Amino acid sequence: MNDFILPVLANLCDPLNIFLMVAGLAGGIIIGALPGLTATMGVALMVPVTFAMDATSGLIMLGAIYAGAIYGGSNAACLICTPGTPSSVATTFDGWPMCQSGRADKALITSLLSSSFGGTVGNVFLLCLAAPLARFALKFGGPESFWLCLFGLSTIAVMSSGNMLKGLVSGAIGMLVATVGLDPHAALPRFTFEYYPLIQGVEVIPAMIGLFSFSQVLYLIGSYKPFIATYNPNKGAFGQVVRELAGKCKVVLLRSSVIGTLVGMLPGAGGEIAAIIAYNETKRWDRNPDRFGTGVIEGVASSESSNNAVIGGSLIPMLTLGIPGSAVAAVILGALLAKGIQPGFKVFTVTGDLAYTFIMSQFVVNLLMIPIGLLLIKLLVRLLSIRLTFVAIGIVMLSVIGSYAIRNSMLDIWIVLIFGLLGYFCNRVKLDTGAMALGIILGPMIEENFGKCVGLSKASGGSVIQVFLESPIALLLIGFTLLSLVTPLLLDWKRKRAAAEGQDTGAAGVGVSGAANVAAGIFSLAVSAAFYTQLGELEGVGKSYPLLILCFITLVGGYVLLHGLNQRCKSAGGAPQNDGEPVAYRRVAFIAAASVVYVVLIPILGFYAVSAVFLFGSAMLLNDSQTSPFRAACLLTVIMCTVVWAGFAKLLNIPTPEGLLF
Repeated sequence: MNDFILPVLANLCDPLNIFLMVAGLAGGIIIGALPGLTATMGVALMVPVTFAMDATSGLIMLGAIYAGAIYGGSNAACLICTPGTPSSVATTFDGWPMCQSGRADKALITSLLSSSFGGTVGNVFLLCLAAPLARFALKFGGPESFWLCLFGLSTIAVMSSGNMLKGLVSGAIGMLVATVGLDPHAALPRFTFEYYPLIQGVEVIPAMIGLFSFSQVLYLIGSYKPFIATYNPNKGAFGQVVRELAGKCKVVLLRSSVIGTLVGMLPGAGGEIAAIIAYNETKRWDRNPDRFGTGVIEGVASSESSNNAVIGGSLIPMLTLGIPGSAVAAVILGALLAKGIQPGFKVFTVTGDLAYTFIMSQFVVNLLMIPIGLLLIKLLVRLLSIRLTFVAIGIVMLSVIGSYAIRNSMLDIWIVLIFGLLGYFCNRVKLDTGAMALGIILGPMIEENFGKCVGLSKASGGSVIQVFLESPIALLLIGFTLLSLVTPLLLDWKRKRAAAEGQDTGAAGVGVSGAANVAAGIFSLAVSAAFYTQLGELEGVGKSYPLLILCFITLVGGYVLLHGLNQRCKSAGGAPQNDGEPVAYRRVAFIAAASVVYVVLIPILGFYAVSAVFLFGSAMLLNDSQTSPFRAACLLTVIMCTVVWAGFAKLLNIPTPEGLLF
C-alpha cells in the first residue's frame, strides 16, 4: 500500500471526488429514508452515470450512495416506524419507542453516530484483513449457511421474550410466505392459490412496507393522538449521546460492528441478518433484557452499527475474490467489470491506486456522514410537528409508489395492503411482526441451503443428518442456535420462580390475554390449513420443506389456541381484560377501505389523478383539527403529488402506475 499513498491522497483531495462524496452521501440518505427505495436501487440507478467518469470517481460516488442509503433507512425507522431499507427493521424496535417518548433527536443522533462508527470498523477490516477474511468466508457451504440462517431465525426467541411460542410461529408463517411462487427445486408453481401473478413470489420490500408501514398507518389513524409523538428539543442531545455511546455502549458498538463485518462477508446474508443478530446478542448480554423494545439507546446502536459495518464486510469478498457479499456489492462489481477491472489480487497491485482510493474514500464518507446527517436531522424532525393524520395519509401514497418501484407491478401494491392489514391484526393479537419479517427475509436462504444439503447427501450416499452435522463451523452455529432458544426459557423460569407467590404469568411464553391467544391460534391454524390444501402434486424438497413448516405451525398454533381457551375459562366471570389503549375502529376501517379503493382505481384513472382524490378526500374526512380543513387538504395534496412527481418520476426516473384514462 505504501507505493500508492501519494496517488490515493491526490485522488481524495480532488474537488470533483469530494463533491461526489458529499452529493452521493446526501442522495443516498434521502433514498434510504424513502420506504421502498433500497440501497441497491439507488446504486443501480447511478451506475450509468459512472460511465461518463473515470473508474475512481465512479466507485467513490457509488460507495457514498451505498453508505448513505444504509444509514438513511434508520431515519424513517425511528420517525414513522417504517424501515426505509430492510436492514433497518431492527432499528424500529427501540428507535420508534424513543421517538414516541419525546426523544426523537437522541434516537436519530444515536443512529447517525452508530452508523458512522460501524461503517468505519467495517472499513478497517476491509483495509487490513481483506484476504484472510475472504478465505474464511469461502468455507461457508450449504450446511454452514443453513445453520447461520437458522441462528438468525432463532433470535426470534429472544426478540419475543414473554411471547416466545407466538414469536416462533410468526417466524414460521413468514418462512411459509417466502415459499409462495416458483418452486426453486422443480420449477413448478407453488402456493399460488390459482392466482397466476403470484408465481412471481412475494417480494420482500413490499411485504416489509406492508408489515411496518401500512400497518403503522392503521395504528396512527386509529389512535387519538394529534401528532406522531411529542418532540422535546434538547440542545445538549449530541453531547449526551456521545457520552452514552462512549460509556455504556462502547462494547455494544464494537461487538455489533464486528458481527456486521463478519456477516457482510457471507454472500447473500445482508444487513438485515446482521442487525437482527447484533440486536439479539446485545439483548442477550444485557443485565435487564426486558427493557429492550421500550426505547433504549443500546438497541438502536447495535442495529445501526452492525448494518453499516456490513458495507465493508460485503466489499471484502467482492474486491479479493469477485464474489459480492450483498446485492449492492454485486452492482458495484458490475460497474467494475464494465470498466474492464477484474477483481482479485491484481486489484491491489496493478490498480492499487484505484482499490485503496475506494477504500479510503469510505473512511472519508463515514466522517462526512456526521455533519451531513446532523443537517438533515434538523429537517426530518419537523415531521413530528405535522398532524398525525396528514403524515399517515402521506405514508399511504409513498408506500404505493415505493412498492411499485420495485418491479413495476401492481401485485406489489396489493402485497403492501394485504400485509398491512395482516400486520395490524398481528399487532392486535400480539403476534410479532418483526419475527414474521425475519422469516420472510431468511426463508428463501434457508430453503436454498436445505436443498443443497439434501443434494449433497444424495451425491455422497450418506444421510442428510450427517451432512448437516459434519462441519465444525456448523456445529458451532448449532450451539449458538440452541443457546438462543434456551436463554429465554431460563429467563422465563427465573421470573416465574421470583414471582411464585403472585398471579400465574402463563405458560411457555404466551402470557397475554386469552382472547388474543385464541385469535392468534385460530389464525395460525387457518394459515396452515390454507397452505396444506395447496401442496397438491409438489414433490421432493419443494414439498418436504414447507410441510415441515406447516407441521410446526399446526402444533404450536394449536397449543396457543388451547392455552388461550384455558385462560378464557379461568377468567370467566372476572373483570374484563384491557388489551391496550382505545382504538377509533371507524377511522381504521375508513382508511383501510379508502386505500383498497385507491389501489383498485389506479389502473383505471391513473396514479396522479387517483392519488389527488385520495389525499384530498381522506384529509378532509379524517381531519381532526378545527382550523382550515380545506386549505390543509389542498396543501397536502399539492405537496405530496409534487414531491412524488419531482423526486420519483423526474429525478430518479422511476415510472408510476399508468391508468386507462390518464
